[in-house]
Amino acid sequence: MSSVRSLFPGAMGPDGFISCFDHLLPERDLRRMIVLKGGPGVGKSTFMRRVHAALCPDGQPSTLYFCSGDPDSLDAVAVPHLGLLLLDGTAPHVVDPVYPGARDSIVNLGECLDEAAMRPRLPQLRAVMADHAACSRRARACMQAAASLSRDNAALLRGALDGDRVAQMTRALIHAVLTGDAPPDGSPVVRPVITDAVTPKGELSLIAENARPRVIRLCRHWAMDVTPVLHAVSAAAQNAGYAVEEHLGPAVPGTLLHLGIPALHTLITTSDLLPSELTFDFSACLPPGALLRQECALEQGRAGIQMHLHRAVSALAQAKQLHDEMETFYVPNMDFGQWQKRLDALLQTLG
Repeated sequence: MSSVRSLFPGAMGPDGFISCFDHLLPERDLRRMIVLKGGPGVGKSTFMRRVHAALCPDGQPSTLYFCSGDPDSLDAVAVPHLGLLLLDGTAPHVVDPVYPGARDSIVNLGECLDEAAMRPRLPQLRAVMADHAACSRRARACMQAAASLSRDNAALLRGALDGDRVAQMTRALIHAVLTGDAPPDGSPVVRPVITDAVTPKGELSLIAENARPRVIRLCRHWAMDVTPVLHAVSAAAQNAGYAVEEHLGPAVPGTLLHLGIPALHTLITTSDLLPSELTFDFSACLPPGALLRQECALEQGRAGIQMHLHRAVSALAQAKQLHDEMETFYVPNMDFGQWQKRLDALLQTLG
C-alpha cells in the first residue's frame, strides 16, 4: 500500500454536496490548519501540491484529497507527521478557522489578484456562474432519479433474500474480520471517508489506492445494498475496540460501499478492482428462482440508473467546462510573483 493515500474530501450527491471536511485529519492529531481562500484560477490546488512536495519529498505518509468536481485538482492535503491540514475553504465546502491564530490561519490568494482589472468582467462572471449553478442543479436532479431507482431495486431484492442466511453469513464475516490479534485503539471512532464519486470524468473509484494488506470482498447481486452488513461489521469492530473507516456511497445517501479497519490492516470491499484474501458471496442468499417475478422491473431500473447517471456525468462535465471558463478571467490578472512569495513564506514557517 502506498504511503500517500488518495481520497475525495466530498462529492456531489442527490441532495447536494456530501462533505467529509470535518474528518480530513483527526482532531487529536491536528496541530495546524491552513485555509486557502480565493476564486477559481488563483492557484489553490497548485499551492497545495507545492507544499506537499516540499514537506513529503520522499513519499512520507500523507493524504491527497482530490476534488470530485475536477479530479485533477486538489481540495486538501493532510500531513499527519506534522499535524498539518491544508485545504481549500471556498464553496461548496466553505471552511473558516476554528481557532484563529492559535492553530488555524487563512492564506488569501485572492489578494494576489488585480481587482481593478477584474471589475469589468463582472457581467460575464455572473452569466457563467449562473450557467454553472444550473448545470449543478441538473446533475443533482439526475442523481436523485438514479438514487430513487437504486432504492426501489434494493427493496425488491431485499424482499427476495433469505434473511436467515444473510445473518449467518454476516456473523461468519465478523468472525473472519476479528481474528486479528492487534491491540485495540485507545478510543475507537468512526471516520467517514469517500473513495467513490460521480465526477465529470464518470464514476470514479479510488479504492485500489486505499488497499490494505488484507482485503475481504463481498460479492453480491448488483442491486443488493450491503450497508446493513457493513454496519454490523463496523459495530462489531468498534465493540472490540477498533476504529473504523466507513466508505460512503455518495450516489445513494446513507449507503456504505466499503469498510476499513486500520488496526487490523483490513479492508472489506464491494469492489472487484482488488485481489482479495477472502470472498463472501451474498448473492448466494437469494433462493433459486426468487427473482423470477422481479427480473423485468430490476432490469428496467438498472437501465434507468445508468441513463440518469450518464446524464449527471454530462451535466458535471459541462459544469467543469464553465469552471474552466471562469478561471480564464482570473489567471491573466494574477500576480504569480506575489503568489510565490506567499508560498515561500508559508514553507519557512512549516520548515
